[in-house]
Amino acid sequence: MVTFTDLANWAFDHRITLALDVGLTILLLCPLGYFLTVGWARKYDEIDSSLPDHAKYTYLKNYRGYTGPEDKAVVEFKRVYKKWYGRWRFFIPILLVSLIALIENYQLALGLQLWVEEKPITAVSAAIAGGYTFVASDFIARVQRGSLSRADILRGALRMAVSIPVGLAFGQLNKDFAVFIAFGVGIFPLEALTTILRRVLDDKLKLQSDADSVPDRVALLSGIDRPIAERLQDADITTVPQLAWCDPIQLTMRTNLSFEFVSDIVGQSLAWVYLRDKLAVLQAFGLRGAYEIYVLMDELNSRNASEKAKALKALKEAAEAVKMPMDGLRYAFYQIAEDTSTKFIYDSWSE
Repeated sequence: MVTFTDLANWAFDHRITLALDVGLTILLLCPLGYFLTVGWARKYDEIDSSLPDHAKYTYLKNYRGYTGPEDKAVVEFKRVYKKWYGRWRFFIPILLVSLIALIENYQLALGLQLWVEEKPITAVSAAIAGGYTFVASDFIARVQRGSLSRADILRGALRMAVSIPVGLAFGQLNKDFAVFIAFGVGIFPLEALTTILRRVLDDKLKLQSDADSVPDRVALLSGIDRPIAERLQDADITTVPQLAWCDPIQLTMRTNLSFEFVSDIVGQSLAWVYLRDKLAVLQAFGLRGAYEIYVLMDELNSRNASEKAKALKALKEAAEAVKMPMDGLRYAFYQIAEDTSTKFIYDSWSE
């Protein structure tokens, strides 16, 4: 039976290894700790300050089925936010990555000691080092740009967990450089490894797998490049209609994009569903998305004759530009403006 004295003696004999293990794990967890203490609060303040009180009421009514009084919406919004997006939801992912890191970093510390003693490092240690390097740098970069999510932490845990088998498997391709390959493969993200593995299988087994996916439809919208499209895809948003009627607050938290940007692309997608390629032409008239169309329709119904005349002239010129009957374009604008998602976007941008 192992006694406390035996454990203490073992820990003393391996104190350098354990110190390296703990130090490497703390370095990995530092950006996560910073995010929980500073980044999460900053994200909540960003959303809270971006939404006027009446917009919070609109959000709860449209997306959460809230039926309470409007004057209680601020308190209810805070409660709902902390329930669905609170710090506590990060604890299990961080616990998993901590346990995996402590186990693997112990083996990595042993490998570093061998290297200091000028002994050859093993492929196992090299694979762990590669996986650790990628995950640590990925966490730091995501926290710096404010894009860390629970899924990112879980992917980091998975990346470290599979670093050994993946590194050893790729090392078999060239045993003379197995250690280098094990480390090199470790610093690739899982998505890149999947693509590499498919290509290797295609070459070895003469398969014809579709490794390259068709560009997402959301990339048609202004301001969405490939990295942002991939972040939206991680949130299960791959088409414009999905984006048009998603929960903007939920999408903000799942992608860690700014709320202002999310509301902009949601507004664009709402307009694109009705107008498609014509939206690109209408942007030259200041009609970028659902918010601007709502404003135009509001001005068309204005009691101010001058304001109404200007809006009517803009509508006429826009209809001519997209080669549509003015009444047809006006009806499309009416449908966009009356959408509940458009009303939330308008409320969130107006005081």
